[in-house]
Amino acid sequence: MRFRLPRLGRRLLPIVFMLSALGLSGPAAADAPHIFWASDPVKPGQTVQVSGMGLAAVEKVEVSRLIDHAEDRTASRPEPEQAEALAKSDSSLSFILPKHFAPGVFSVTLRSEDTTSSFQLNAPDIYWAQGDRGPAATPGGWLRLSGRNMAVTDRAVAKLIGEDAKEIPLNVAGPDIWSASFPIPDEAPAGSYRVRLWNGAGDASAWRDAGTIEIESGPQAERPVMELFSNQPDSADHDDTARINAAMGALHKRGGGTLLLHYGIYRLTGTLEIPEGVVLKGESNDLVTLIWKDTETPPGALIEGVRDFSVEDMTINAFRHFDIIKGGFDPRSGKASGRNVAVRRVIVRASSFLGRMTDEDAAQRLQAMRGHRQSGVVGLLLGGSNIVVEDCDILSSMRPFLLMGPKGARLTGNTFRTGRRGWYSISGPDGVLFENNRIIGTDLQASGGGINTLEGYVSARNVLIRNNRFETMYGNDREAMTSDGPGGYYSGPLAAVLDRSVRIDPAGPGVLKERNWEGAGLFVVKGQGLGLVARIVKKAGDVLDLDRDISGLAEIGSIVSILPMQENYLIVGNHFEDVGQIQIYGAGYKHVFADNTALRSTGFGATSLYYKHLQPNFYIQFLNNEVTGPAFQHAARIDIAGRQFKDNDTLLAFGTVIRQNRLRAAATIRVDGRSATAPAIRNVLIEQNEITRTDIGIDIGQGVDELTLRDNVMSDVRIPVRQPIRKPDQMVGGP
Repeated sequence: MRFRLPRLGRRLLPIVFMLSALGLSGPAAADAPHIFWASDPVKPGQTVQVSGMGLAAVEKVEVSRLIDHAEDRTASRPEPEQAEALAKSDSSLSFILPKHFAPGVFSVTLRSEDTTSSFQLNAPDIYWAQGDRGPAATPGGWLRLSGRNMAVTDRAVAKLIGEDAKEIPLNVAGPDIWSASFPIPDEAPAGSYRVRLWNGAGDASAWRDAGTIEIESGPQAERPVMELFSNQPDSADHDDTARINAAMGALHKRGGGTLLLHYGIYRLTGTLEIPEGVVLKGESNDLVTLIWKDTETPPGALIEGVRDFSVEDMTINAFRHFDIIKGGFDPRSGKASGRNVAVRRVIVRASSFLGRMTDEDAAQRLQAMRGHRQSGVVGLLLGGSNIVVEDCDILSSMRPFLLMGPKGARLTGNTFRTGRRGWYSISGPDGVLFENNRIIGTDLQASGGGINTLEGYVSARNVLIRNNRFETMYGNDREAMTSDGPGGYYSGPLAAVLDRSVRIDPAGPGVLKERNWEGAGLFVVKGQGLGLVARIVKKAGDVLDLDRDISGLAEIGSIVSILPMQENYLIVGNHFEDVGQIQIYGAGYKHVFADNTALRSTGFGATSLYYKHLQPNFYIQFLNNEVTGPAFQHAARIDIAGRQFKDNDTLLAFGTVIRQNRLRAAATIRVDGRSATAPAIRNVLIEQNEITRTDIGIDIGQGVDELTLRDNVMSDVRIPVRQPIRKPDQMVGGP
């Protein structure tokens, strides 16, 4: 074990601290090194973390910057330069990108005695594609590509490649490294297209495939508009439920259309059932108000539809209530199988606690709502494909919104006000853009929420949470944003490794083993292939088909954890204030927290643990965030926790980057694997962070291997780096 610490100054202290574990892996394989992941985006002068196999045999790291020309495959590249290697093991390698390079896309070659391996840095890693119609797009609409290094300059371009091989170039709307938008020409023909992306840097070798997108035909010819007027003068005895439902039914029989409600108050007692193809629209949300009468047995939902409907431009008032707007669920199976559900410019003011009441009355009303939905009644309960919620203001007694199985969803410009014991939820997503919203706790028992695999989902993936405000969350765990999904399918050794499949021991533990496995994630947590991740596409007995070939990478005896997959979360540019943790809790893969600010919060974190199953975190990055503490009861943190548990000797966290964050006051960076005998955390980079006005700058606990601390700057910090201290293991119970 090597330590190198500079003499401590009084202010603005640069620190370099290297920790390399002994006895990590056996000799490297004779084959060329294989790369699983490399940390980017990365700038010249910064450290690159690489994970893979056979990396201990690397003797030289050579780097060259690619020319910036999307179509040039012939121009000679500059001679590569040797990069400074900081540390290596069989499964990881750290080196410094030469400082004098200009920013761009870089080609990296790893040289050993007889072999070479090459890969690129800062080329696009596209997590998903999404259009203005969710999983599809339209002529004159847009295509969004989200991931890492999407559009580093305004020269970025995407291509739509049709089945006839004809190409449609798409120029980027503006630079955006996380989620770039590409307008689609009005004349683009309908059809299925392959998508490719060049991010504005690098040569022709830096193009990347971005999946496929369906271009659907534009909107149909104008549908009929039916007008309805409020009863004048208003009376509490009115009931407009039947006539509104009848009007929408008539529109449905005519092939769909818009029911326009003119100004006034509309009184209701039952559910408004919106048929397919119908828009329920008010003149505006300040002129049209729908009021549901107070009753001990409110409707299961005030407004409900299954597919191809929208609610627009109105205010909804309700006393005792269950769900407010419900859409996208099959009426028989209850599954989220709908599509094309939109809620625009709708104001909801729903409170079951209006008026004077005793504590017992309030408790009974809360119990009634939880009897309808154990997790709490919801303002917007939406599921399925192409969900759009825009410019709404939602207040409900408990939960503001619950998305179930959303595919290609978009929520923008909304205010969500969380009620008693309420929390928001994005459950089982595959493609969600959540931008420019505000989530506010309006009750001191209001919590936060997050992204999860609850409700029985096998995976949660591809979510952008950007430019939102999260405020005033004091209930429950106070988590402003958390991942969640307890349990797993299998943990233990592989019994066989074939080309694109593996065999497991059917007796291995897993509380979810009787459920659907398709879409679950396989993490190699020990042995050959450490750091490898694959997805399950099919299960037949004890044989699992995978989405990639891992033969020669993992082997018989490699230890894996198979569990609900949570991958590709981009938490970018948000502001968090008076909240708890912003975190990954349990399984995570390739998540990024970047450019966020947090004031009076617990901070940011990634926790790996036994959560009814071995749940690891691989390749999580915290970049350019700002934390100003303290939290409610203690200092704020960027906290990497590997909660090693009894009888386990595998890794829980692998490949973590904490770079260019600013910890302004009463905040620290902490990394703790709890066990000196069975380290839980490996391959951590803490670089170029600025830490001021706190007691401990960087706090390193036990059970942390392959840790690099470099170029961190500190001011008014009592203990810049607290080193590992041997003490009894702090493991918690396991299975």
